[in-house]
Amino acid sequence: MRIGLFHPNARSIHAMSPEMLARCADPLDIDDQVAIARAAEEVGLDYLFMADAWGRYGPRSTAMGLQDPILLPPILAAALVPVTSRIGLITTVHTSYFSPLVVARMGAALDALSRGRWGINVVTGAGMAEDLLVQTGAQPTHDGRYERAEEFVEVLVRAWSGRPFEFHGSHFDLAGDLVGPATAQQPRPLVVSAGASVAGQRFAGRYSDMVFMPGRTPLDTCRERMDGIRAEAERAGRSGDDVRLQMHASIVVRASGAEAREFAEELAAGVDVEAVAEYLSGIRSNISTYDDIYAEMGELQLRQIGSVAGARQIVGDPGEVADQIELLNTEFGCDGVAITLPLWQPDEVRRVGGLLLPELERRGLWARRDTGSPESRGE
Repeated sequence: MRIGLFHPNARSIHAMSPEMLARCADPLDIDDQVAIARAAEEVGLDYLFMADAWGRYGPRSTAMGLQDPILLPPILAAALVPVTSRIGLITTVHTSYFSPLVVARMGAALDALSRGRWGINVVTGAGMAEDLLVQTGAQPTHDGRYERAEEFVEVLVRAWSGRPFEFHGSHFDLAGDLVGPATAQQPRPLVVSAGASVAGQRFAGRYSDMVFMPGRTPLDTCRERMDGIRAEAERAGRSGDDVRLQMHASIVVRASGAEAREFAEELAAGVDVEAVAEYLSGIRSNISTYDDIYAEMGELQLRQIGSVAGARQIVGDPGEVADQIELLNTEFGCDGVAITLPLWQPDEVRRVGGLLLPELERRGLWARRDTGSPESRGE
């Protein structure tokens, strides 16, 4: 399995508690950023995943500072390239906003400077900024955005060859020789996506190496979705096994289960329920991946959602947490876990490294590896 960390490009986007926000690292402090990235690399985590959004949930979350400042992931990754040497760097790009030629040059530079450690998480939506999306002239329809994203990746692959190229499609009609290095990873760097719709599954099957899924996704839904994605992969001439499932989990691990549960209760007690209501309104109307989860799990209490957002909450001692991760592997067919920590601090990362990773390694579920190697891409 791959075990990665949601890296903090904001105070928090998952734990909606003012008390926790006050204790999290400052995303605008480069020393804090470097300390967390280095801690993740030191303990052996496989990748840092950098999410993104272009708009806010609403005034309550804005007043809390919940989403501020949400640093643009490729810029944040560039700052972390020279202070890390092994860990993967996966950056979200909303393809409806960018020219593929701009991303081709950005990505090639990040990939070359990191010696093949960079990957792109393709998101087609507006990130809570639908009105802004329309004003930029980008494709406003759901399926149209995915059609654009498919052509977007095709352009990237051609540009990353390092040779003159051409592409003639419905959204892009390009020919020329783009300045910039060929990517270290050929024919392309790692591609990640998280779409749940039919169009999202089609994209994932054709192009994705890893698919992220909310940890709250029910087992039947997870299996059905991955079956659809792998069938699309085979129709595109790929193997279904080329697409690896990564699930999102918020983890609290402590030496004892009692200590872990005490912390989780403290987190839930501090949740701002008005901010959670704002979050649910925004996320369900804009991102179908999460709309499905919350529609099916409407009985969840606001404080539970405010503790972890769409992630699966895993709380306990190292054995208890490892049991849940093993369940994701054996029952859900999960190939990895993208971890959220309620507290983004180096010491929390080290707890994962000191308590959980050795237990996962003992069970044969995880092993430290060179993230830049073909093995880390699932090849």
